[in-house]
Amino acid sequence: MKTFIMMLFAAVACNTYALDITHEMGTTSFDTPPQKVVALDWALTETVLSLGVEMEGVADARGYRQWVVEPALASGVTDVGSRREPNLELLTELKPDVILISKHMAAAYNQLSKIAPVLVYSFYSEEKQPLESAKSVTVSLGKVFDKELRAQQLIEQTNKRLSDNGKKVRSNGNADKPLLFARFINDKTLRIHSQGSLAQATIDVMGLKNDWQEQTNLWGFSTAGTEKLAEHQKTNVMIFGPLKEEEREQLTQSPLWQAMEFTRTDSVYELPAIWTFGGLIAAQRFSDHITEQLTEK
Repeated sequence: MKTFIMMLFAAVACNTYALDITHEMGTTSFDTPPQKVVALDWALTETVLSLGVEMEGVADARGYRQWVVEPALASGVTDVGSRREPNLELLTELKPDVILISKHMAAAYNQLSKIAPVLVYSFYSEEKQPLESAKSVTVSLGKVFDKELRAQQLIEQTNKRLSDNGKKVRSNGNADKPLLFARFINDKTLRIHSQGSLAQATIDVMGLKNDWQEQTNLWGFSTAGTEKLAEHQKTNVMIFGPLKEEEREQLTQSPLWQAMEFTRTDSVYELPAIWTFGGLIAAQRFSDHITEQLTEK
């Protein structure tokens, strides 16, 4: 009788968890929370780790550690190949419980589904609402991993962090001057982030302004020549890092760059490595570093 009761209790517990997860390419059912997790997208890796779930495998783990940084990857995580062409043989050997991808890898969905259940979530799309997408994905993954409370806490923490940081910048008197977010490809070409970018979504919540209003692509940036900055000289320029020393020298020694008003007024700031196409943790880090830069003087 005791054995029967224990079996019944286990069955009830299992059924309590069992759920269907709807994602961008279908619905996937789980009877228990996935334990062995592989992500082929860095924003999804960031989100899983932020929920307190360890990764079994990550695409381009070395790149994640260089460009995303936080949350930190454990040393034992398996690198499963590039984000565009993962090592299918290695994935098969890992026998994951779930594989996470964005819709940008939709062509591989059927092939990956032969290895393990696949969930598809995209932070960056035609809707150009990356922060809201990040919140939605966080909620969904919270259900998948039985971390719903942690997911809600993370969203609330992000909202509060961005709001509080915005208040700090405004109280410091630095909210009126618009921002410009740039990643330098070389001394003549740069990407400027605005509508649809995580940087834009972050400063919207903070109550700050972006001076760049040009059309952007799916990822929220425009590609422009450095000379285009001449039209935006009365800004606080945030440069996405990390810059190599030779890149920094090449930029700062440019006569065009030296002639800009934001250079002459010491209004150029270099941000650390933060994944510009990330999720809630990246948004928090953007906000923290923007606030630090604008209130330290």
